Parts: sequence; C-alpha cells; structure tokens
Amino acid sequence: MANSSKIIEERQDQWGAEQARDPKWQSYLTSLRDNLFLGHLNPDTETEFRTGDGSELRDARTRPAKMRALISSSALVVNFFDSWRFADKAALARVFGIESAISRLSFEFKTDGYPVGPRSPNLDLMLYLADGQRVAVESKFAEPYRSSEGFGALSARYFPSGECLWSQARLPAAQRIADRLRPEWIHLDVPQLLKHLLGLASDPSKPATLVYLWFDTGSADANAHRKEVERFKGEVAGDSVVIRSATYQEIFKGISESEEPVVGWHSYMSRRYFAESP
Repeated sequence: MANSSKIIEERQDQWGAEQARDPKWQSYLTSLRDNLFLGHLNPDTETEFRTGDGSELRDARTRPAKMRALISSSALVVNFFDSWRFADKAALARVFGIESAISRLSFEFKTDGYPVGPRSPNLDLMLYLADGQRVAVESKFAEPYRSSEGFGALSARYFPSGECLWSQARLPAAQRIADRLRPEWIHLDVPQLLKHLLGLASDPSKPATLVYLWFDTGSADANAHRKEVERFKGEVAGDSVVIRSATYQEIFKGISESEEPVVGWHSYMSRRYFAESP
C-alpha cells in the first residue's frame, strides 16, 4: 500500500489539475483564492493568519506562501472551518461531541501566560463555547507521513524491524546506547503537542480541551499514526487538559449536506479531500 504522503499528494495534484500552478513551484497554485473553497478568507480569518507566526499568507524569499500549496494543512483547516464562522454551528458541535453551543471560532490562537519565551505556539483553531469553555484544535494533513525519521536523536532507519544493527556488529554496549536514543514517536509530533498542552494549562483565562484532528488515508502508516495518537492520549490521561482525537473523515462523515454551512461546501470538501481513489 502506498505511503500516505504520496496518496495525499496524488489526490491533491489530481484535484488541482486544471488550476494555474506557480511556474517555479508546481505543487503551489498561482493564486491563493484558487486554493480556497470560498475563494477568499473571511476578513477576521485573514487578520488572524497575518498576525500568526506561520507565514501562511506571505511569500518568502525561498518559497511561495504556504497556504498556496495543494497539500497545505492551513488550506485544509480553512476550507473545512472558515465557512462556519458566521453559520449555525450546531452540526459542528455535535460531530465534535461538544454539549455546549459553539459561540465563535478563531484561527492561529495563542495562549496567554505561556511560560517559555519568546513566543507562544500557535494552535490551528479555537472553538469558544457558550458555557465559557474552549476547545482547541491541532490540525494535521500530510505532516505525520512526510518523514520516517521520527522524533528522536537517531533516525528510525537505524532500527529496522527485528534487527539490532550494533549488536549484530558485536557492539552490544553501543546497542544499549542506541536503544536509549531510539525514536519513540515516528508519526506523532509529541514535542508540539506537549507545548500546546503546556500553553493551555498555563492560560488562566478559560478551561480548555485539546482535539488532535488528523487526516486518515487508511494506509499502514496512518494506522501506525493512529496507534501513536491513542498511546499518547493514554499516557497523558488524568492531566488537567483533556486531550481527544478525531479524523477529518469522521468529522466530515457526521455532517450531512443539509447541514453544510455554505451551499457547495459539502460537495467541494468531498470532491477535493474525501473522494475515494479512482
């Protein structure tokens, strides 16, 4: 079965076949509006991204604005959620399992009181609830599948399944050291999640839940990613910030076309992100 990153890239390339591409960067569209369902960002959304730290809307010296990429995670989160800003959010609350009504949402949220400088990490989305609580969302698209290096000091390539390379080379002491440096997390960016948990726990303003929202291709690496997500949730269970997870597929499936926030949203999202491979 193909790698999830390749699956996502191929599907997005197919969707964007008739869109104008950046002449120097073929995986980027020439115009941001062509990469967005609404054809624009809501004014508040644009302000939130322009004041964020991700350079999503600004061209850099070495590459175009990130949100112009076909596999842009920020384009996915905007396409999925920006249409809900001024719409009835009852369906959104239901599919997220939120009992209180969602009063508003914002992108690129920074917590107050983050204890490590110089900046607080940005959360992709914040849902503000009528009861005063908040649900923070960390969104992932292709990121968990784009490297097999893992989050550790030694590449995962040094730990092929069932093999101990140093022991086989008659270096048992070196193997013990290597094992201590072995990546624990291949697909899940645990350092980033720990920063988000710290930020939410250090923010004195409102209680919060963190939802890890990710894109499931059904491939073997996506299943491995799911296991890491469940493992992490189990290890932090009982802490002051509740962490939950969901896939984009699960959330989308729970929203019927009659509940869409803007006419055409359901069709666009289905065609671009959730259609089965031909």
